Amino acid sequence: MNPEEVLGGDGARFRARYGIRGALVASISNLSYDKGTFHLVEAVRRLRRRGREVTLALAGTVLQPFRRYWERLAPGDREGILVLGPIDHEEKRDLLAACDVFAMPSRTDSFGIVYLEAWLYRKPVIAARTWGVTDVVRDGENGLVVPFGDVEALAEAIASLIDRPDLREAMGRKGEQAVWSLHTWDRKYPLVRDLYLRLTGSR
Repeated sequence: MNPEEVLGGDGARFRARYGIRGALVASISNLSYDKGTFHLVEAVRRLRRRGREVTLALAGTVLQPFRRYWERLAPGDREGILVLGPIDHEEKRDLLAACDVFAMPSRTDSFGIVYLEAWLYRKPVIAARTWGVTDVVRDGENGLVVPFGDVEALAEAIASLIDRPDLREAMGRKGEQAVWSLHTWDRKYPLVRDLYLRLTGSR
């Protein structure tokens, strides 16, 4: 990835635009069951019922099953949840800069570039324990990993990060270090180039 294409967001601008106070959890993906969007909404609803001042911002294409689910919720149950739909690159950068926690508890992602994008802003991430993802998100090191579909575990993970600014900072820094040391094109291109040269016998 090219960090220059991701960095430069203005978190204060995003918070002012939507009037956000308190903790902000961000998710960027298709809004669907497989991406864990339903479970995120339910987890944040639980936290708000328990008196937490937390907002969830959902950015991405709204798929029909989620739209039906959302429309069935009472207005009071939608409080604190922003369904943004697709957003442009500027707003995406602002959202990543603004959030305290990034969460995409998906069961279909084997890697998840968006975790790397969140780490560039030193944000801890929450992922689901599925194939591939746990090689990127190291539970307790650069983020938290929960079972897919476990709403209570997801709520507890969010709460633990909201309550611990020091933990958020430490995990975010670990993630940022991983991006710069492993996942930029400056690091990856020589490896890919050398592999192709060996396979083609050019070297």
